[in-house]
Amino acid sequence: MMFRKLAQHFGVGLATVLPFFLVIWVLIAIFQWVDGLFGPLIERWTGVHVPGTGFVLVVVVTTLIGAMTRLYVSRRILTMMDALFARIPFVKSLYSMFKELVQNVMGERRGFQRVVMVDWPDERARLVGFVTNEHLPPALDPDGSRVAVYLPNAFQVNGVTAIVERCRVHPCHLSVEEAFKFAFSAGLGQHSLLDDALPPNARAQAEGVHGAHAQAVHGEKA
Repeated sequence: MMFRKLAQHFGVGLATVLPFFLVIWVLIAIFQWVDGLFGPLIERWTGVHVPGTGFVLVVVVTTLIGAMTRLYVSRRILTMMDALFARIPFVKSLYSMFKELVQNVMGERRGFQRVVMVDWPDERARLVGFVTNEHLPPALDPDGSRVAVYLPNAFQVNGVTAIVERCRVHPCHLSVEEAFKFAFSAGLGQHSLLDDALPPNARAQAEGVHGAHAQAVHGEKA
């Protein structure tokens, strides 16, 4: 009995501490990785090893580059570099892919701003996704009836891009942050988020199905 109580207390403590530990571990790993890239250079120049100097250097240089982009000379240099990278074979494919990704996630385009739910594989189930392109090239969408939807996977930072008919895409009232959180966590402990995301008619239909199911279960038990 005592051992069972201790095990329960340990489980509660682990569930409480583990999220904090994982976040701190990821932040420390990123900090050490960035600092390890440039810290040795500073140590070689100065002869002094100060932990964190490489990370501070990256932050300062990135901030300065962001400020310098407003200057005419800096914009010209960046434009020339952009044109150069866009002409080199193989490099241009990588560069354009990373550029599009960064501009959509962090830049002005914000390609993940429209959260939707997609019938998958049919109307009996839905996946939370993000519309990334509503005007596909004719090779992918000859009749203009489809959109590109990014469907993230649970517990991992990847997903699939599906070409879906517009009639199978439904509005979702979650924010981008809430939708990513729901998808990556596989919906664990976030039932209220999905209830708020459903349109009123779909929510009433879901409640009716749930009530009918509950009555059927109760009748079987009786």
